[in-house]
Amino acid sequence: MKRERFEEFLSKNEKRIFNYIWHLTRNETDAQDVTQAAFIAFFEHIESIDESSAVAYMYKIAYNKSITFIKNKARYVEKDPADFQYLAAPVKPEEPDYSALHAAMKELPPKLAGVIHLQYFEKLSYKEIASQLGTTVKAVESLCVRAKKILRKKLMQESGGKGV
Repeated sequence: MKRERFEEFLSKNEKRIFNYIWHLTRNETDAQDVTQAAFIAFFEHIESIDESSAVAYMYKIAYNKSITFIKNKARYVEKDPADFQYLAAPVKPEEPDYSALHAAMKELPPKLAGVIHLQYFEKLSYKEIASQLGTTVKAVESLCVRAKKILRKKLMQESGGKGV
């Protein structure tokens, strides 16, 4: 078939191809989209199509495009954004109460409180803490163990032995 005859072929067959696709897709907007895609595919191969079988070829393209469209559409769930307006807002987790921990840290000797602060609030490694304090890594480990032991004891006393 010659490209010059495409417009004539399109105007002659557009409605019946659209109706065929509409019966397959059951949606006017989808049928319009698939019809357009089918005619584009037809036009891309127009040089190799025999004019006597052009209509049959067009129906085959329309069927294949429709089935592909239906399969792809089935993969997605269509929801109206209005359906989500009544969903509850995401619940933010409650911020833990660290007031007892901060109070217990204030009672620690300055060197122990400093080590805990550097490790947990500044997120420094033992090596980095040791270089800041001008001491050894073993000394920092020892200070951390003592500070944690004292904190645990103070927090257990405050909570009445319920655990930390």
